[in-house]
This record gives sequence, C-alpha cells and structure tokens, in this order.
Amino acid sequence: MPDLITTPAGLRILVEELPHTYSVSIGCFIGAGARHEHESLGGAAHFIEHMCFKGTSRFPTARQVSAAIEGVGGILNASTSYESTVYWAKVATIHFERAVEVLAEMLTCPTFDLRELERERRVIIEEIRGLQDSPSDWVHEQLQQAMWGAQPLGRDIAGSAETVSAIERSDLMGFFRRHYNQSTVVISVAGNITTAQVVESVGRAFADLPPGALATPPPSPTPCRGPRVSLMSRDSEQGNFCLGVPGLSYSDPDRRALQVLDSILGGGMASRLFQVLREENGMAYSIGSYHTELSDTGMWVVYGSVEPETMRDALVICRDMLGDLLRDGVTRDELVMIKEQVKGGILLSLEDTWSVASRNGAHLLRYGRVIPVGQVVAEVEAVTAEQVQQVARRLLRTEALHLAVIGPYEDEDRRELEAIVAGGW
Repeated sequence: MPDLITTPAGLRILVEELPHTYSVSIGCFIGAGARHEHESLGGAAHFIEHMCFKGTSRFPTARQVSAAIEGVGGILNASTSYESTVYWAKVATIHFERAVEVLAEMLTCPTFDLRELERERRVIIEEIRGLQDSPSDWVHEQLQQAMWGAQPLGRDIAGSAETVSAIERSDLMGFFRRHYNQSTVVISVAGNITTAQVVESVGRAFADLPPGALATPPPSPTPCRGPRVSLMSRDSEQGNFCLGVPGLSYSDPDRRALQVLDSILGGGMASRLFQVLREENGMAYSIGSYHTELSDTGMWVVYGSVEPETMRDALVICRDMLGDLLRDGVTRDELVMIKEQVKGGILLSLEDTWSVASRNGAHLLRYGRVIPVGQVVAEVEAVTAEQVQQVARRLLRTEALHLAVIGPYEDEDRRELEAIVAGGW
C-alpha cells in the first residue's frame, strides 16, 4: 500500500516504494476535466493539456519541455477525461529530480504563448477531424451524443471545431487558475524511490502551486430516453456500430458484477461475442464490449465493425445474446474462468511503475483512498451468477437502449435499425 502525505497547503502526495525496479513514475492528477466546462468552452480542459507542453518559465519551448524527459530516455505524456486530467512521466530512478521539475513547471507556470496557442488550436481541430475520419472510432462519440444529448457527457472531450476555434487565451487561463491548485491536484509516485525523497522533492517543486478549493462536482446527467438510433451515412468499407446503455458509477455496489458480465460477453477471444460473431459466423474482425465508470454514472457498450450487408444480422445476434444473459444468466464454467481472467488482468497490470502510480492516483481522486489490490480481488471472487444476472436485468432495459451506426446506409435503413432496438427482449 502507498504512503499518503498531505502537505500543510493541502497537496496530496502518494508514494509506493518498489525497490526491485529501475524506474520511477510520477503522475499529476487534476480533479477536473471536460465535465467541468461550460458548453461554450467545450474542449478547454483538453486544450490546456496541450498548452502545458508548449513552454514554461524554465523550458520556454515545446522542444525543451519534451527533450528534458525524452533526452534521458524517459516518457512524458498526458490525457484528459471527463472528470480528470493527468500528466505523467516515467524515467530511470537517477532522473527522478528532473522529472519532478519538468512536471512542476508544466503545472505551475505554463506560458500559454499566443503564437503557440494559435498553432495548437489548428492541431486540435485536425485531431477532431481525424477522429471523425475514422468511423470505427467516431461511432463511439456518436453513441455518447445519442445517449447523453446536450450535456457534457454528450460532447467530445476535445470539443468541436466551433468551440475550439472560439476559445480565447483568457478562457484557458481562467479554467487553469480555477482547477490547478493544491487542493485539486494529487501527485502519485511509484518506483525505486523512498517516501522521504519524494515528499522533499515534490513539496519543494510544487510549492508555487496556488491554494484553492476542490472542483465543484458536475450535476448528475440524465440520459436520453430510448430506444434511440443515431445513423450517420458514410461511404465506407465497413459498417460500424455501438449498442449501449447507461452503466454504473465507480462506487456502485454492482460494479464488480458488471465487470464480470462485461468480460463474459465481450472481454476477449474467449468471450461470447467474439466466439459467435467472429469464430462461428465470420461476421466481424473487431467485436467486443466495454464499460466506463464515472462518479455518478457510466456506460456499457457492445461495439463492432462488420461487412455492411451483415449489419442487421450482427445486431440481431448481439440483441439476442443480451437476451440470453437476461433469461439464462451465465454458466458456472464461464464464471470460474472469467473471475480468473479478471483477477489475472488486475495483478499483471501492476508490474509496471506507471500502472501502479496511475492506479493509486486515480483511486485517491475517486474514492479518497487507495483500495487494496487484495480487496478488489476478493470482491471479484465473491461475485455470484445470481449477481451477474441481476446487474444484467438492472441495465438491459429497452427504454435505456441506444444504437449508433456509421456506414453506407440510407434513411430507409434507419427504420430497420429502429425495429431491432425497439424489439427489446
């Protein structure tokens, strides 16, 4: 278990000593993301993430920022989600001080240079367009929009070309000042380092992080009522679909049962979806399922890419397989195998220093504590077949069902798609 130290200013520091490794990973977790934006500022959190790489007081150019870490063989990266933003570095232990220095510069004194801002604005707009040019990726965004409508969860995290074009430097600075502070930030470190070293180095480097308050939780979203179909006609070689329902939050008592259910349905090559649609029917190269968890809701999604003419049959098979779960549940053999799969995946993921630091930081943001790995494994092991079927019945309701499709289809195809999802179980 990691050590947790809270500085007098409110900065939370997590340290997990892993003396058998040669590396150390440092993650800076900010408890604010796309859900904290006003509609007119869609993409601001993601824009700020990009700008923090474009120059700081001590590293005034993007090249100097990246070279400070990559020049010693390290990794420097970041990501923005709906409820958090993460900046992280992984370096050999001997370069720990440098990594802390660079990350602290990025979070305390980015320059937001106007020329860099305009260049990066164009880059982000191209990033958005690139996603839209990839139907197998864009269909997931289409499902978000269909399910959540005109709410933060219904918008692309990167924003739209329109909102990104309109964001001004003062908008970014305002969001940055509100959310990048001692109370909102968690620093998570894992690797061949001691707690005393980390606390001394991080405390000194992040001393200029301003005081502040925790980000105000966004209002709970209300999903659009289904069944609902979003169809985007696109001249493509494949038909791409996402069939989903609102899911569970990361604190929901049924989340382990959903984790098991998701793995049984579409969690790998041994899953039901893969075996039936790909191995038995040869309909899809890409097929599976996933669930995302947020503070107060989530999504559970079945996705696939198929030959355009097989879309209807593939969706009927998916719908019928979900119906089988509702009626018959899971077998004992499936339950035993999937529990081992889920537990093994959890344990294997913790062999890398960044995986450990990432898990610890995310847990502290989510739960206010780091849940022991042994507790998670025990919770998975305790899931029963009855609980799996119960969570399926809880989520799989016709009025909650949403379908997004992108491919070479016309308006007359919509009626057929609507009939499939309206048929329910």
